[in-house]
Amino acid sequence: MQLVFGLPITAEALTGRFRTSHRARDRLGIEADVAVFRGDWSCFRRAACRTGQAIERLFRLAETILFPAYQSASGAPGGPTGVIPGEHAHMHPLIAALAGAKAEAEPRACPNTVETFLLFMLRRKLKEESVLYSRYDRIFAGQRVRLLRAQAWWTRTSGWQTTI
Repeated sequence: MQLVFGLPITAEALTGRFRTSHRARDRLGIEADVAVFRGDWSCFRRAACRTGQAIERLFRLAETILFPAYQSASGAPGGPTGVIPGEHAHMHPLIAALAGAKAEAEPRACPNTVETFLLFMLRRKLKEESVLYSRYDRIFAGQRVRLLRAQAWWTRTSGWQTTI
C-alpha cells in the first residue's frame, strides 16, 4: 500500500480524514455540553474554545484546499462547494456564541446555546457526509496524492498541527 505523509492512499483517504475530524469535533462539542450539564464552567470554556478553533481550521482547509480542488476537477465552480462557504459564514456567529457563552452568568441560556450549536453542526455534517463525500471520492479518485500534499503544505504554512 502506498503511503503519503504516513497515510495510506485508499479509496476514502480524503473523506476518511474529514470524517475523523468531524468525529473529533463532535467529541469536543459533547465535552462542552457535558460540562454545562455538570456546571463545570472552566471545562466548558476550554471545550467551547477548542471546538470553535477546530471548526474554523476545518472551514479554512475546506475553503482553501478542498473546495477549489473539487471545483477545478469537476469543472463546476458553483454547486455545493460554492454554497458551503456561505453556510460557513452563517455559522461564524454560532461559533462565536458558543465560545463567548457566559455559562456562569447565564446558566439557563448556556445549555440552549450549546444545543443549538450541536444540532446545527450535526445537520451540516450529515449533509456534507451524505451528499458531498461520494462526489469527492469519485472526482478525486486519481488526485488523492496531490490533495494530501496540498493539505500537508497548508498544515505547515498555517501552523496547524492537527490532522483534518
